Amino acid sequence: MMRMSKRADYGLVALKALGQLAAEDSLSARELAIRHNLPADLTPKVLARLAQAGLVEATMGKAGGYRLAKVPADITVLEVMQILDGETHLIACNDGDDVCHRFGDCAIRDPLAVLNKEVMRVLARMTVAQL
Repeated sequence: MMRMSKRADYGLVALKALGQLAAEDSLSARELAIRHNLPADLTPKVLARLAQAGLVEATMGKAGGYRLAKVPADITVLEVMQILDGETHLIACNDGDDVCHRFGDCAIRDPLAVLNKEVMRVLARMTVAQL
């Protein structure tokens, strides 16, 4: 079964929540975790990676927190998954790290590669605004 990682899931939840704030508002990682039932230990790490990638911006201080750096319609699901998890593949033989012992004579590798491309296209078209 194909599953999205928890990091990517939490990242998408956080981005969606931040996208619903007024432009001048922000949320701390702690408040975001509490409001959206995210793990308090992982939420700051996810937000830091998203900030490093330029999707969110962080402000320090008493009234600080996180806000989106891009509009939700310009942030794709695939982009978030790649930021938080690295390259994403449907099957292991396509990721370059895990070569199956049947790689050379596999009858389904090429059709699955086509399927992988289609799934990636869907994820690249879907935005945080659509979630």
